[in-house]
Amino acid sequence: MNIDVSRTSAQKWYLADYAALAVLVAAAAILLCSGLSVRSLWGSEGRWAVIAREMMHSGNYFLPTINGAVYFDKPLLSYWAIIPFSFLGGVTETSARIPAVLAGIGTVALVFAIGRTLFGYASGFIAGLVLLTTFMFGFWARTASAEVLNVIAIWSMLWVILPARGGKRSFTRYLFFYLIAAVSSFLKGPLAPAVALTAVFALSCVDILFDIRKDGLKEGQKRIAGHFNWILSYAGFFAALCGLVLFALLLFLPVIVTGSWDAVNLMWRENVVRFLQPFDHVEPFYIYFKHVPVFLLPWTFAAAGSLAAMRNWEDDRRRRWLATVTVAIFLFFTISGSRRSYYILPLVPAFALIMGRSIRGFLFRDEERECPVMRTCLVITAFLPLIAGLAMILGYLTFGEYHHVSQLIVGPLVIIASVAGLMFVFKGRIAQGTILVSLVFFCLLLWSFTAGAAIGERNRVLKPFARQLAQYINGVGDDKLAMYGVGNSSLIFYLDRATPIRALRDAREVCSFSARNRGGYLLTEEALTDSIEKECGQGKLTKILTQSPEGKKGDREGLVLFRAGEGP
Repeated sequence: MNIDVSRTSAQKWYLADYAALAVLVAAAAILLCSGLSVRSLWGSEGRWAVIAREMMHSGNYFLPTINGAVYFDKPLLSYWAIIPFSFLGGVTETSARIPAVLAGIGTVALVFAIGRTLFGYASGFIAGLVLLTTFMFGFWARTASAEVLNVIAIWSMLWVILPARGGKRSFTRYLFFYLIAAVSSFLKGPLAPAVALTAVFALSCVDILFDIRKDGLKEGQKRIAGHFNWILSYAGFFAALCGLVLFALLLFLPVIVTGSWDAVNLMWRENVVRFLQPFDHVEPFYIYFKHVPVFLLPWTFAAAGSLAAMRNWEDDRRRRWLATVTVAIFLFFTISGSRRSYYILPLVPAFALIMGRSIRGFLFRDEERECPVMRTCLVITAFLPLIAGLAMILGYLTFGEYHHVSQLIVGPLVIIASVAGLMFVFKGRIAQGTILVSLVFFCLLLWSFTAGAAIGERNRVLKPFARQLAQYINGVGDDKLAMYGVGNSSLIFYLDRATPIRALRDAREVCSFSARNRGGYLLTEEALTDSIEKECGQGKLTKILTQSPEGKKGDREGLVLFRAGEGP
């Protein structure tokens, strides 16, 4: 796994390196921090927000709860990450998303550092810019979840294990590698260290095969211990032991504090059992071939061209390192039977690094410039913002409910900039055209995360419904309020009650609640109203507030508030 970087990049950082890094970090901060509170919580975000808030209210940071009920779904660290940003103003949409934002900024910086070490600062800068302007990366880097925290943990481990000057790694590097592995196990389970260790193992095996091919079997066998020095050397072994001790402490600390083994059982069930015997999210083995192109937008075509251009790179260990890491990450998630689209997110930085090196070579190296596939893919990529600008104007004219005056400003500017970028490309000024197209992508994402998010928020009814609901139930005693069949953690977050809402288990408990608490309130799913009326009888509950589901008006999939015991 030793990488010869002497021909591309010195280990010493110069002013140009720091300047490139500063530009990327500043751009990432602007893009990822803008409009964090515009979009209301969605999906699993509510769980992170509610759990962090209830931890702060209860003072028990080892027992995650939602509406007072213990809820072990992910390890504690991703919930704890929200708390430091919530001490002043409480848990909000913004504070819940800040950890992911910081992880996103850090990942961009890491990709630059790795790209610079492997191929020089120009490749690193392009790789960082590509990653930053990849839509799905930006989307998840603004989402309250453990996904991007997991990504930065994986790539931190891969960055630390890169060899220092002379190809030697110190005990300190191994120690950081295993300590990151231990701590990151409590973000989304031991997924991050499993992915990173799989990649490092694959790198060692590939290096051995290369040595055998080059020097023969006997010489290759002599170097096995050297290629596996991350675990077979004294430094690697003792560093791994330190990481294992830290992992054990963090694993059993909640057990010691709470007396419950739920955290340990969760770790086993969600990471070992799910990988070997998946019990949910089961999709075909080829599904990531469909998800990866989507997760690379708007750089999908450039990624395809960059893969084709890899054959023009120097045939050395740097190319082998990046190709092996990319394949290892892809195969790890493919082999797991539990598959979801965003699981493959750690692969996006690998493709960003490939694109950074291929685009840099295409722009600045004469021997790599004549690559028709790369040229064609870059031209197609340059057309995409033109299509986006036209779509913005068309959307303003066509969808009256979903338009914003900014579309009439940003749309034409995007079209003009896109045409200029295409002119640069067709006139052979590829570098200027690529820079301009990247800036257009950046502006489009910035618009999407601010004005675009505000447009999409107009028909999201959960937050307004929660405000209306709060007007009815504020001041209502705990004995006069219950819910049945409601599992929306975002609703619990927006209601922000000081005490949990009583959860009823079945329709019989609903009937009992209605009979005993005249004038009380019941919150339930509208789809459950027929079964409730069948069990309790007509007229026992009076409907006073209904949520219109997003995009499904008329369907019985929203929430409904009843006043209990007012019927005949």
